[in-house]
Amino acid sequence: MSKPIVSPPGFTERRKMNRRQISYYLPVMDSVTKQVIGHLMNLSPIGLMMDSQVSIPSKMKFSLHMDLMEEIAGQASLEFVATSIWCLPDSIQPFLYNAGFSITDISPADLEVVKQIAEKYGER
Repeated sequence: MSKPIVSPPGFTERRKMNRRQISYYLPVMDSVTKQVIGHLMNLSPIGLMMDSQVSIPSKMKFSLHMDLMEEIAGQASLEFVATSIWCLPDSIQPFLYNAGFSITDISPADLEVVKQIAEKYGER
């Protein structure tokens, strides 16, 4: 059963595209450290939200890597740069944090993969 997504207090919705809730537990790694920093919760071509066991500072740029469990669009992983926008404790599981990111640099091929992930694994 998926938990409802709650916007942070005082948060004004500014998304131009709806994100799709991901029904697949996909790890998101820091490309530099190779450490898992969270797990994908929702996704759009311009942003994502993940849950994390650590608080993620706002306005930090991350090089992110996702290994895909099955090949999508002829590749098994994707890489992109995203900037953290916000991070708050999870409202249901207090040992987790929810963090929102804006995708700031992604190749056209990886952008197509993001669209396919949202379509294939996203809940409407």
